[in-house]
Amino acid sequence: MARRTKAEAEQTRQQILKAALDLFVAKGYERTTFEDVAGRIRLTKGAVYWHFKSKPDLFAELVADMTAKHNEHVTRVLPAPASLDGLVAHFVERTRLMLSKPVNRKYFQMMMSLDWPAAKFIPIKRRLRQMETGPFVIIETTLAALQQSGEVRADADIVNTTAVLGALWLGLMKLEIDQCLEMDYQKAIRFGFTTVVDAIRA
Repeated sequence: MARRTKAEAEQTRQQILKAALDLFVAKGYERTTFEDVAGRIRLTKGAVYWHFKSKPDLFAELVADMTAKHNEHVTRVLPAPASLDGLVAHFVERTRLMLSKPVNRKYFQMMMSLDWPAAKFIPIKRRLRQMETGPFVIIETTLAALQQSGEVRADADIVNTTAVLGALWLGLMKLEIDQCLEMDYQKAIRFGFTTVVDAIRA
């Protein structure tokens, strides 16, 4: 019985997270309430509070849950990049994986619509930076390792190159999801990443 109860609790928790994602995309984070989330899946507000003590807590868990699921999938099907060309290929395929599921597109839309400079999102940003399989971490650790092995120039600025590649990836993803990219997204990412990494290639 205990196992079933635990499983049912997790099922409800996942339903709440899904409803929250839908509403954060449709209404925005600020305008979404616990009542909205509860009503969407026919629960009481108290039932939502039983799983999440506050809206920031709900949001933090949604980010952690979605990011962990996506990163687990990526690390399972994509090898860690071991060269500059491998890094380019990794992000072309990572993008395809992200865009292949509607829930991933929704999650990305939500993340790109938030007021990230706000103080309430500082813990979320800190949590994301600590995830070892996140895109910015993958870029930076790969470039640092390749600099050590000699494939990247010794004078290359790894931190700034990571920032440029990460921003390039996020921007092209947003343009593709918003249906504003006027070329194939895989070609765009391959071109952009290749242009940047060629500039630091030894």
